[in-house]
Amino acid sequence: MIRALTLALMIGVAPLAPRPAASSAPVVLTGWISDINCAAPRVARGEFGPNGPECVKRCLLKGVKAVFVSEEAKAMYELTGYESAKDDVGYHLELTGVVDPAGKSIAVVSVKRLEYVGALCALPKKPAPKKG
Repeated sequence: MIRALTLALMIGVAPLAPRPAASSAPVVLTGWISDINCAAPRVARGEFGPNGPECVKRCLLKGVKAVFVSEEAKAMYELTGYESAKDDVGYHLELTGVVDPAGKSIAVVSVKRLEYVGALCALPKKPAPKKG
């Protein structure tokens, strides 16, 4: 009898228990891996696309922070829990992860490659040296 009463009370109180914030649920976003140095200026200009893979890979190998540029969220997220990010540079990705409450990072749960894009680097080209 006491067990039944305790169980009924727990079931009745469960809906009143605090729920985790909406940001703790995994979200699915599409976008590209980049490095913060290449992506930040483009995102600030409202450009949410890929950066040149060779440029990004060089920066990541130098220790520049990896980010995910999301086309749906129109946002850039620092990556956590995704040590092999450089292997997916150049691919349009479907990333499942948990966005932190401040919205500045995403803890990666899974990644699916959609297609290889290999966009050109957004950095301005250096002018050719003048001959003569």
